[in-house]
Amino acid sequence: MDYKADLFKYSGLGWLTWKFRPNGLYGFNYHRIGEPDDTQFDPNLFSCSAEQFETHLAFYKRNFDVISSDELIALMRNDTPIKERLAIITFDDGYQDNYQYAYPLLKAAGLPSTFFIATDFIDKPTVPWWDEIAWLLKNTQVDYELLRKWQLPINWPNSSITEQIRMMLRYMKQNHRVSMPQKLAQLRQACGIAENAITVSESLFMDWDMLREVQANGVSIGSQTCSHQILSHLTEQQQAREIVESKRRLEEQLNTTISTFAYPVGGESTYNETTTNLLRKSGYQLAFTFLHNSCNNILENRFELPRFSVDNQCTVDDLKFNICKNMLNQKLSPYVKDNNLSGLYQDK
Repeated sequence: MDYKADLFKYSGLGWLTWKFRPNGLYGFNYHRIGEPDDTQFDPNLFSCSAEQFETHLAFYKRNFDVISSDELIALMRNDTPIKERLAIITFDDGYQDNYQYAYPLLKAAGLPSTFFIATDFIDKPTVPWWDEIAWLLKNTQVDYELLRKWQLPINWPNSSITEQIRMMLRYMKQNHRVSMPQKLAQLRQACGIAENAITVSESLFMDWDMLREVQANGVSIGSQTCSHQILSHLTEQQQAREIVESKRRLEEQLNTTISTFAYPVGGESTYNETTTNLLRKSGYQLAFTFLHNSCNNILENRFELPRFSVDNQCTVDDLKFNICKNMLNQKLSPYVKDNNLSGLYQDK
């Protein structure tokens, strides 16, 4: 049974939920645009194809007032009540396919967006830790038994490589006792692969000239730290370096004021009070999470603005479903629990 089809086409509940969705800010975040089967790295990062992204933009234009980060900052500063449905379109990490595919479509549609950039990947082109993890799992000859010390799930051997990568990344993100460089070194050893074994013909990420071009044509630039490490796993001094230095580098190269920030990984456990205090002291005005919700008080939530993560070759129906599922889980969770209707909201 396709629960998405049931929710929107048959029960009528989805249609009513969508029709009466509240006013507020709806954030939609992307990572990569393209085909996941074409990459030697993490396929889970591909939000959708270029063709799908074009349909998303038309959907946003029909259903929301799409605003820029500068307009959002103005709403925050004036503490303006939100009496309409607003949307902000963002991209994390700064992959080159954002420039190649997303940027021309955004420009053609006349829609603003914000690209959040991890500056180390621009200054020192390299393969980021999550893509290296994916590459290691795709290329290792080591069997399951030798990898068991990573506390892998029982179903690991029977899972697809895409799912194995997702499981390993979840473990690596949650394990805060060891630094990411140390975890990578341990995984390389476990996989039997040397440190510098990965070769790429060109950088995965945009360069400074690309960022200057998109900035001149409707794309705002924000920071996503220097090295994209999970901030709550770092000391205060390490967090300060990631937050302050990335801002300084972007402002120096792009001749602009950097006022927005996106937390790497973005869940509520990936940042802490130290993080938000550092953002405030450093002059940031807004910070974005991956808390799936809408928001109608920007000032109150300015360092925890929610966004819906656009993933898994997402269609327009998926976008609507994710918004409605979140609303239903929040509004009807006691009823769902009491009446054993939880299956209706599962993303199968």
